[in-house]
Amino acid sequence: MATYCIGDIHGCCDEFLKMLDLIKFDDKSDELLLTGDLIGRGPYPVETMREIMSLGKCVKTVLGNHDINFLALHYGIVKARPKDNLEVLLNSPLRETIVNYFLKTPLLYIHKQKPLVMAHAGIYPLWSIKTAKKEAKAVEKVFANPLQRIVLLRNMYNEAPLTYSAANDGILRWRFAINTFTRMRLCYFDGSMDYKNNAVSPEEVAKDGLAPWFSLSAPLLFKKKQYKLVFGHWAALNGNCHEPHIRALDTGCVWGNRLCAWRYEDDTFFYVKSAGYADI
Repeated sequence: MATYCIGDIHGCCDEFLKMLDLIKFDDKSDELLLTGDLIGRGPYPVETMREIMSLGKCVKTVLGNHDINFLALHYGIVKARPKDNLEVLLNSPLRETIVNYFLKTPLLYIHKQKPLVMAHAGIYPLWSIKTAKKEAKAVEKVFANPLQRIVLLRNMYNEAPLTYSAANDGILRWRFAINTFTRMRLCYFDGSMDYKNNAVSPEEVAKDGLAPWFSLSAPLLFKKKQYKLVFGHWAALNGNCHEPHIRALDTGCVWGNRLCAWRYEDDTFFYVKSAGYADI
């Protein structure tokens, strides 16, 4: 049995299916972990979700920012933007099924047998795995409550707070967790987040005192157990993360680059070239 992790699909269904063929994925014996952003910007969101859901329990995924945006769109909190290509999901007979799928999708996945952890954007560098699990569960509990989820989705589009405080509760706590797990890229050395430089490489902002979250994470995340942590979200990295216990898997398929998969057992990477969607 092999465990494969695949980076952000973004509705690139053709490349996703080619990747399953390339890795010879067996849904009877293998596991498939997806880093989130299953939809958004890409050409085939309905087909992508249909294929993923058809694979059943062998697939585990986490919520990405585009997936959560679709929930806000479904509930009428935001308006559809043509560039996101999500209106087709609103008009699909699978709409409710897809909404329910995302409502049951966690922000953080921790493998039960293997020291393997997955989050869409990563884990806040001043958190331990234990704290990350607690904060993810708090948001997942809110999404399970029909009234609370609407309140959260309405108040989600804000960057504050930029640093974590255990004293925060309610919206501030939930929003920080969502921003961390689905939007984080760069941090200052005191742990405050930066959301202004979200499309640049780490080298471009080092002079401003910013660093990738993962370069600050090792002391707490890997103190007690040598987890492997996989994340997506940051296409500008093109998979370049040199931390020994962290794998970056978003290689910009929807932007015309390629789709990436990683096999846990032997640390092997696989790539499928994008059909080319850079103008979407």
